[in-house]
Amino acid sequence: MVSAKSNSLNRYIGRKFKSVFLIFLFLTSFIILDVNQVDYGIEGCEKNTFENIEDSNSTDVTFIAFGDSQHWDPTNHQNDFQVEALNHFNELLSWEDAGFEELGEITDIRGIIMAGDITQNGRDGRVFSNDEYGEFVKRYGLCGNKEVKYPMYEGYGNHDFFEWDNIFYRIPGDHPVVDSVAIRNEYRTNLTNVAPGMDGHYSWEWDNLHFIQLNLAPSDTDPDFDVGRLRNPRNALTFMKNDLDEHVVGTDKKVIIISHYGPWEWREWDDPQITELCEVLEGYSPYVISYIHGHSHSTKVYDWCDITIFNSGTPYHEDYNDDFRGRFTLFKIMGNSTNDLQLFAADVSWSDDNYVEGDITSLDLQMKDWRGFPYQENITSL
Repeated sequence: MVSAKSNSLNRYIGRKFKSVFLIFLFLTSFIILDVNQVDYGIEGCEKNTFENIEDSNSTDVTFIAFGDSQHWDPTNHQNDFQVEALNHFNELLSWEDAGFEELGEITDIRGIIMAGDITQNGRDGRVFSNDEYGEFVKRYGLCGNKEVKYPMYEGYGNHDFFEWDNIFYRIPGDHPVVDSVAIRNEYRTNLTNVAPGMDGHYSWEWDNLHFIQLNLAPSDTDPDFDVGRLRNPRNALTFMKNDLDEHVVGTDKKVIIISHYGPWEWREWDDPQITELCEVLEGYSPYVISYIHGHSHSTKVYDWCDITIFNSGTPYHEDYNDDFRGRFTLFKIMGNSTNDLQLFAADVSWSDDNYVEGDITSLDLQMKDWRGFPYQENITSL
């Protein structure tokens, strides 16, 4: 029979060994992290000077939005198809394909908004983990400097925080993919405002439109998982309110907000936070005209809190869309003679079922009637 004293000694030795092993892993992670050089895709991009941007007297803005590139091994190839579609769709399609013949060809695309979930697991290649973030940068770049030819305005989502069981991210409390958004903001064009530190929120303007990228969710509520700011929205709601007060209120600008989560409950993003967001937005109702989000991997147009909501497309489409097609959303917002705005939105989709490399026609690009698309809205001026 083993004595109580012997059991206590064994438990003591076990605790000491575990502590030494965790310390070893912790120190080793820093050594390897020093070797791991992250490419943030900023090469060839100019630093943002944050100079005051004069208010535009007219608005004519075309842009693209989607969410959930969600890079990891199973989705990298789907993002290759998305890149092909983004770069070449307007060679084959025009606004007429969406029923808006009067708009003509699709030209002057300002950039691409990405509504969160850059990666699947928040990994940047350290300690032999997959470099999911590197796969995103290789394809999408930042200022039209990689495979995609348009500037990127991405945000982080729930999948961009580290996994619970990945100790080489958890021990140092690192969320490198989440932090990458703040790092890249220094090189992002047209910005009017950025959040402090690594919060990552930012706003920018195209003509008389003001865009606010709020990343995970428009909330200040820390879910407090006791794991290094896991899925913390990093004061996004406060940033939004301050940004609107400083850059929009008292002007004739219209506002589009972007976040990963849409206005429906999901785990830590609960109904009280969603209700609070609606109450805040009601105070800015003359200004905020739409809300773009990702997360569901599906695509549709719907209303919430007297705002038009666009659940944008995604390349990570399998098992999420009944037609099994990847997609993104195309927008055009333009003024008219009375200074009112017209908003047009179209669903652009593709299929790789019969894809032949180098033949863009084999992606079967379409602008379908799909869950509220194509969409048109007249927006009156203040």
